[in-house]
Amino acid sequence: MNVIITGFMGTGKTSVGKRLARRLGWTFVDVDQLIEQSAAMSVPQLFAERGEAVFRRLERRVIGRIVHKQNQVIATGGGAFVNPESRARLRVSGPVICLTATPQVILARVGRKLSSRPLLAGSGDPLARIKTLLSQRAKAYARADAMMDTSSFSVEAVVEKVVDQLKPYLCKSWQYVREHAGKLAHRYGGQYVVVVENRIVASGETQLAAYQKAGQRLTEQRETGIYYIPLPEESLTALVSR
Repeated sequence: MNVIITGFMGTGKTSVGKRLARRLGWTFVDVDQLIEQSAAMSVPQLFAERGEAVFRRLERRVIGRIVHKQNQVIATGGGAFVNPESRARLRVSGPVICLTATPQVILARVGRKLSSRPLLAGSGDPLARIKTLLSQRAKAYARADAMMDTSSFSVEAVVEKVVDQLKPYLCKSWQYVREHAGKLAHRYGGQYVVVVENRIVASGETQLAAYQKAGQRLTEQRETGIYYIPLPEESLTALVSR
């Protein structure tokens, strides 16, 4: 299993991802850094010289490669989760935590380095541009397993909140989901399932709905996890041999 940290620029993905990886004893992977290594140039240079389409193609390629590994905290660029193919691969790889912040906080965090932000560089009104991009990506970000606003929290506090969100995933029941992913996609695709040890006891369109349906079948003595099951078409592209 991996843990994916995604969200808009300036929400703390790298800082949170690094500390979370140390907390879990896992490897931290920065998708943008791998893209830069592959292209032998910085992200701003890549946008300027080869365009966003090339950047997104490299991004999909990097994500397709890293999801084959396990026990990683993967920090993606702000637009990676918007692409359906990348989103499917990431969601099947493990739980996705989307970090958010208000447009004003985002601008305050990235304002001194606008030139290094290709999607904001040259904008006459960066705040308006941030709001537009957030609006465009809202539906994609909403498909993460959990949303977390970092506007008024320290990195340490955010990491603690993330760890709390991850507790249902960091257990052996995840292995059951991985081993039966193909079959589960046809029956529970697009839903969340509650797994008690090696048995599904409830399902629902949201984590809360699935949890509520499980009811008395949940006990402290038995290992429980709540997982998103991808649609069959997502599984075909994302669930490759690992």
